[in-house]
Amino acid sequence: KDADTNTVRITNTMNALRTTLRPVARAALPKVQKRQMGGGAAPEWTGIDKVIRDRFPEDYQVAGLILAGYSVLITGAMLKPSKPAPPAPVVKPASTSATSIPSVDDEAFATFIEDESNLQKWIDTAE
Repeated sequence: KDADTNTVRITNTMNALRTTLRPVARAALPKVQKRQMGGGAAPEWTGIDKVIRDRFPEDYQVAGLILAGYSVLITGAMLKPSKPAPPAPVVKPASTSATSIPSVDDEAFATFIEDESNLQKWIDTAE
């Protein structure tokens, strides 16, 4: 029975301390003004900010204006024609000498076999 009595006394003492310490703990905390998502005073705009904020007072409007400005700049840069490509260098056809026979895939082969002697050379090499 002594254990039950001690348990009851400890419980009563703890409850008494808890109820007296809560108000004391609250009083010890500094009082801070709670802001409930309210805005502060509107800032005084000067210069270009004042001109813009007179027409677009909300932050989302200014953000949209900035995004639109960048969009116009980027689109203008993309639509601007680029410099014309430099002309391709003129490729000289490979000259065929009397001793060399061009490949069948080469464009010069057609002009090579137009000459009877060249045609005969080609036939001779094929044998």
